[in-house]
Amino acid sequence: MTKERILLLVLSVTYIVFLAWYDGWWMSPLTQSEVDAYLVNLRDDSEFGEMEEQIRQLGITDDGEEMFMMNLNTYKAGAGEDPTANEDYQTYGRGTLPLLLSRASHPIYYSEGIQTLMSPRYEEHWQEVFLVRYRSRRDFISMITSDAYQEILPHRTAGIKYDEFFPTRAVFNISSLRFVILFALASIYVLATLVMRRLTKSKGTE
Repeated sequence: MTKERILLLVLSVTYIVFLAWYDGWWMSPLTQSEVDAYLVNLRDDSEFGEMEEQIRQLGITDDGEEMFMMNLNTYKAGAGEDPTANEDYQTYGRGTLPLLLSRASHPIYYSEGIQTLMSPRYEEHWQEVFLVRYRSRRDFISMITSDAYQEILPHRTAGIKYDEFFPTRAVFNISSLRFVILFALASIYVLATLVMRRLTKSKGTE
């Protein structure tokens, strides 16, 4: 087997392993009993504790596919209510990122609001809009009910004046990390192949 074919095999296996992890090939949709077991860990006085029934419905209708959570936030600091609110939310963000990544989940879009043009709450202004990709509903629910997340959740509550977030299902998505990784591995293969061929050619002319 040539070096080029060995490299192609290694990169192909790497991509397959990545896809298996990123898409959770071994995972199955949540069952009613699993949802109930997760929700036991929700604190009644927390933001998510107040949404227990909505979260339960999200879990029992799990289709096993990835989910995209749209978040709309306005902060207490931005509203002039609490100058330390930004620090609180930054603490929450730093604590959340490892929990997301360990579940093959991550933010895919972030933006800052400019102004409100049309809204039932026109007097309010969304300061931040971002989209988070979750590998599955199981990953989302397991994260927000984990002890680690429950510990940092008060920082979110302290930083947010009001927010809205709702789960969505992608119909068309060209920003998938699958394509990014595929392009990166393909680029490695092409560059490595060119280098190996040039080295082989230079040795042949010596």
